[in-house]
Amino acid sequence: MESTLTEEGIINYIETAVEALIFDMDGTLTDSNPAHLKAWTRACHRFGMEYPREKFYYYAGLSSLKIAEDLVLQSGKSGIVDPAELSAVKEEEFLKVEDMVRPVPQVLSLVKYFYGRLPLAVGTGRRRTSSFSTLKHLDLLKYFDVVITSDDVKEHKPAPDTFLECARRMDIRPEDCLVFEDAERGLEAARRAGMQVVDVRIWLPPMDLS
Repeated sequence: MESTLTEEGIINYIETAVEALIFDMDGTLTDSNPAHLKAWTRACHRFGMEYPREKFYYYAGLSSLKIAEDLVLQSGKSGIVDPAELSAVKEEEFLKVEDMVRPVPQVLSLVKYFYGRLPLAVGTGRRRTSSFSTLKHLDLLKYFDVVITSDDVKEHKPAPDTFLECARRMDIRPEDCLVFEDAERGLEAARRAGMQVVDVRIWLPPMDLS
């Protein structure tokens, strides 16, 4: 099932055809895009670089390190700026603006509805430290049986590894999992994992990047 159904329609479907739920974090479970934009902008400035706002959604679903590698390359800073260091600085900057992050209400309502009824997991391309920090900050960690971050898999979205590891740790067959995603790479990762997927972008309109 790949759809932008109503909450009621999704609940009815889950209750009859799904055994576990997996949620992407940024742009799906949490409205964190403004905070990420500010953190990337600040991190780039610390290295004498400009963050290309027009590429924000192009980067959606990529790990922090992959984004940093592309930023360094596009800025002509290869061999001068270490992408791993840029990625680490971005994580530091994100924690400074974490108070900007809010749950996406429609997704949170589904999490609360199925908490205790089905296994729930988070599958994110974000680093472990900031992922757990945000989940704790929003008091969401208690709802999830499994949290898989970019530090837990070798291949990141659009590879299926993140979601497959979620299913493995929940001991649920991939085909019985339903993924909630907002990024094309994440949607592709869910498909490649053999999972059902819901595109939640109808619930979180894109930011104005002008």
